[in-house]
Amino acid sequence: MMKASFIPGDLHLVEDPDGSHVISIRGNQVFRTRSPRAAAAKFNELRRTMERDYPVAAATPEETAATFRRATLDAMLGHNSLGGRKKRTTAKGTRTFGG
Repeated sequence: MMKASFIPGDLHLVEDPDGSHVISIRGNQVFRTRSPRAAAAKFNELRRTMERDYPVAAATPEETAATFRRATLDAMLGHNSLGGRKKRTTAKGTRTFGG
């Protein structure tokens, strides 16, 4: 399922259940295709033109700190040292003794 959005310009790309990809601006359908590559290319083209009209505001120091904190916590969760490690052993199975 393909979904993409550019919220400031109300630009959305969604995949319909029938397999077609639809791009809409403010609820009005502007492009429909069955090719995901063509849909992504058209979406990116429209998004680039809208980014000129809707410039991104710079993040405040509080927002930057919160983003860094979330990224750090997410990274730490992926590297938990307590779980899932197998004990290493030097013994290897061989065909000779059915191992």
